[in-house]
Amino acid sequence: MEWIKINFYSKSILIKNISGGIIKMKKSFKIGLVMLILLMICTFPAAAALKVGILPDADSIPLIVAQEEGFFAENGSEIEIISFHNPIERDSALQAGEIDGAISDVLAVLFSVDNDQDVKITSLTNGRYVLLSGRDSGIKEYEDLKNVKIAISSNTIIEYITDRLLKTNNFSEDEIKKIAIPKIPLRLQMLEAGKVKAACLPEPLASVLIKNGANIIGASTDLGEAPGIMLFTDKAIRNKEKEIESFYSAYSKAVELLNKDSDNYRDLLIDKAGFPKEIKENFVFPEYEKPHLPEKNTVNLVIDWMEEKDLINNNFKYQDIIETKFVK
Repeated sequence: MEWIKINFYSKSILIKNISGGIIKMKKSFKIGLVMLILLMICTFPAAAALKVGILPDADSIPLIVAQEEGFFAENGSEIEIISFHNPIERDSALQAGEIDGAISDVLAVLFSVDNDQDVKITSLTNGRYVLLSGRDSGIKEYEDLKNVKIAISSNTIIEYITDRLLKTNNFSEDEIKKIAIPKIPLRLQMLEAGKVKAACLPEPLASVLIKNGANIIGASTDLGEAPGIMLFTDKAIRNKEKEIESFYSAYSKAVELLNKDSDNYRDLLIDKAGFPKEIKENFVFPEYEKPHLPEKNTVNLVIDWMEEKDLINNNFKYQDIIETKFVK
């Protein structure tokens, strides 16, 4: 058998010589090692210490501002914000361990933990879900919605908000009618075309319809706390505590800037948040709050609703899905 002999700084390594013969190549081990390290650095860039998933919605704007203003880097932690087009993509990435945390909602957390996925709610976020009627529907107030089919996505935060708004306004179960249209763009199109008379939609798409003449019947903000939340995996909470603390410090700074002068960030709505261009000037920013935990009642109402609909198999309490070490 024929081999090639390579000398690395007085160390000899034998490898097979494909062309035949014995060849000696003298290379400095130190130079070779340096070159190898440089090659590895160039080929495999360091992964971000903390990866957080967002959607094109109002909840995500503080994180985009924090990133653009350099607040994450300021705190000395590597934090990467990753945009997803829809909750399915986000949840798939979370299950695959591709992200450490995400903007989500209480319902999604309960579905996850009920299926043995280890995640915890670490704070509330400030999204907005709007119950709308069509421009030419003739529906102007809650009373007009009785026995009218409302377009929703079943077993989601959209259906939960719709039920809460209607029951808070004294609707009986028999007076609540819903039609499932899971795809948000299709729901928007059907309301705008008059094929459904009412629908519940998240921001920023609700603002698109309002700009085009849709009527606001109610919104999640009328209920006090909506169940939009920030979550992290148990693994990230254990291993990346410092990074999550830095994340929340940057988040708080971004909230201050947004509440002081939100108009300064309208270009980001289009360029970074993925909002439709037509709502740039009309979008109404929510009043963002410093990070804090959801109230027990906010979470318990969701748990009760999901249990009534047999959406979860286990009995959960507030403390089962809440992590208290980062915010109060």
